[in-house]
Amino acid sequence: MSPFNSEQKSSNLKSVKSDSVSREEIREFDLHNQLAKLALPLAHAWKDNHPNAQPGSEADLDECVLAVAIEMAVAGEAVGGPMGALIAAGGGIAAAGVACRRVL
Repeated sequence: MSPFNSEQKSSNLKSVKSDSVSREEIREFDLHNQLAKLALPLAHAWKDNHPNAQPGSEADLDECVLAVAIEMAVAGEAVGGPMGALIAAGGGIAAAGVACRRVL
């Protein structure tokens, strides 16, 4: 017998059938996260080259996203494979948006 009530309660829980996440969805999620990590140094480099960029400026955000997305597209073309395909399918733009929002 466990001295903890929470352990007793959790052992009485019934399993509920839910929609499971496929391996493909997990893999795609992981690739998107890796793309965002790869875009971050590019966004930092853009910010370093544009010290007057304002955090609330949509124009600066758009300029950063465009510059980072272009660099991601060049890298994706060079790398190829699943990562290159994801970038070509628009993943580079999404990653650039995330990275630029973080640095601005």
